[in-house]
Amino acid sequence: GGAPRLLVFLHVPQTQRALQAQLAAALPGVTVTAVGRIADFDRALASGQDAILSLPLVLSAKGLAPSLQGLRGGKSDEPYALVGAGAAPDPARVKVVGALDLLGRSDTTAFVHRVVGATPTVERVSKVEDLLALLQMQRADAVLLPLRLVPEVQTMTRLNLAHRELGTRIGLPAASSLGAGGAPALAAIERLPVNVSRSLGVDEWQ
Repeated sequence: GGAPRLLVFLHVPQTQRALQAQLAAALPGVTVTAVGRIADFDRALASGQDAILSLPLVLSAKGLAPSLQGLRGGKSDEPYALVGAGAAPDPARVKVVGALDLLGRSDTTAFVHRVVGATPTVERVSKVEDLLALLQMQRADAVLLPLRLVPEVQTMTRLNLAHRELGTRIGLPAASSLGAGGAPALAAIERLPVNVSRSLGVDEWQ
């Protein structure tokens, strides 16, 4: 048997190493691997895991349904925002949008187009801080982020960020069981300390 293996593919302002350490400390008896790149996620998935913690749209792309859903304020989804420097971006006029690479090139582009409601060029990155770099270097007119992350991201930059909330809501982090150790891994996630769950954008699990 051995310890249940949990693969985490979530993007938060902290580094993946810090996220992995935080979750490993909060999930005793579970082997946690946190990755931020889609290629690393696919590789770790292929090597065998008992459970995955990611966004429902990522789970769905792998043919998986959530066995455990994160909620915040009783809701299982959240608003996203287009964030720009100086002025709130107009979704219909942005030409280049920076986004976290959740699904690989074509599927991430399709996701961004769906949420923005337009068809800008999409610049994919694997870290939240890299989104800021796109704005700083003016390589993107705007970046796409969960609305809840905007205040925290503002503390990471001298840019004066302005945002526009978008109409499409996206599912909050969820977990799927894959192997024999899936049930204990999910039970451990359900018992996460509130402050750890909140760092993932969730205040309870069901």
